Amino acid sequence: MDDARFQQGVEAYEAGDYRVAAREFLGATTGNGDGPAYHQAGNALMRLQRFDDAIAVYTKALNDESYPRRSTVQANLGTAFGAAKRYEDAAEAYRAALDDPDYEARYKALQGLGGALFELGNTADAADSYRRAALDDANPDPGRALNNLGMAFMKMGRPQDAVEAYRAAVDMERYAGRGRCSANLGMAFVALGMHDKAVRAFERARDEFGYSLPTAAEAAYEASTSALGTPELVEGWRTGEMPPLDVVQRRHSSEEFEEPESEFFTRTDSDMKVADKAARKVERTERRGARNVWVAVVIWSAVAIVLLGGLAFAWLSGLGYPTQSMTVGGLLDAHAAGASVAEFWVAVPTADVEKEMGNLPVDFTYTIGAIERSARTSKVEVTVMLETGAPLSYQVLMVREGVGWKVNGITNDWRSTGGGS
Repeated sequence: MDDARFQQGVEAYEAGDYRVAAREFLGATTGNGDGPAYHQAGNALMRLQRFDDAIAVYTKALNDESYPRRSTVQANLGTAFGAAKRYEDAAEAYRAALDDPDYEARYKALQGLGGALFELGNTADAADSYRRAALDDANPDPGRALNNLGMAFMKMGRPQDAVEAYRAAVDMERYAGRGRCSANLGMAFVALGMHDKAVRAFERARDEFGYSLPTAAEAAYEASTSALGTPELVEGWRTGEMPPLDVVQRRHSSEEFEEPESEFFTRTDSDMKVADKAARKVERTERRGARNVWVAVVIWSAVAIVLLGGLAFAWLSGLGYPTQSMTVGGLLDAHAAGASVAEFWVAVPTADVEKEMGNLPVDFTYTIGAIERSARTSKVEVTVMLETGAPLSYQVLMVREGVGWKVNGITNDWRSTGGGS
């Protein structure tokens, strides 16, 4: 390799003169150790959007077996194939880069592979690739991968999972695309019928991040705003008429845990005198009866206090019947059998129940894990095992219904959607 011409190519590339850079890099090749020259020539040609030429030059760089950055060239080749819309070739090149255990920028190849698979219609594997890119410790800015993961979830009809991915991306301050991602979050909320949250996401994208909403997002924002303007009947209640949740909780806590007044048998002295005058011969019986009643009342009052204390403790500890595990198990068994699950849900319209259940696969087995309990809400960890792929983890959100528990929502942890998610 001609080092002088290679250096001229470097200077031209740094100056932004990519045409001269490509010429000098290619002119630096001598037939021996030309991997670096062909690599940089391919980069210059990519800048010139000469994708087919870049593919040919990157391929020549790979012919140099001594070049230590072959994995980087493979990833760049995948990018060139993708730009040329040769997505199968792109996926093959990215996989070749990932086959090298010493390749340090694996997140780049994973993101590229996800894009190629997405274009090929292999959305589930694309989502898995994006997830792995986001979790790569070397990735300095995983927001892009998370945003793409959300798009893959939306394509698979899993808007609740998309919400979790988009939220994680928007929370990353270093991610330059937070505005676009917040708009995508708004679209996911629209798909879930959560118009209040959709409006907030759209407004945050526009007002906080300065993002100009595309036509589709603007239309969705206006539709959600209009939807919030008309009260909606939900199970006999008109939206907005129910008191705030904290008021309800305070009212219930004052009513349900207030110890009832005990009714003790009492007699005055005058009553006793009247009874004595009326039936002196039964005085002993009267007094014994009074003592027995007093004893019985005291005993039953003590029992009542203990029972009330036990019930209060059980309530505050999140215990109930049916238990959280019984309700979740019944829900999952009914879903797996294709039966109605309405009896296991509460305070969620039928249409939204169908959307929530859409988070779950159809053919699966499951195990119920940790349960986070409180007096009125609980969270149940569920691990779902499919015939193929890695296990999926879900959180089943529950609320108190009477003395037992019913389901109020199902969420999926995007970090657990490995193995084909």
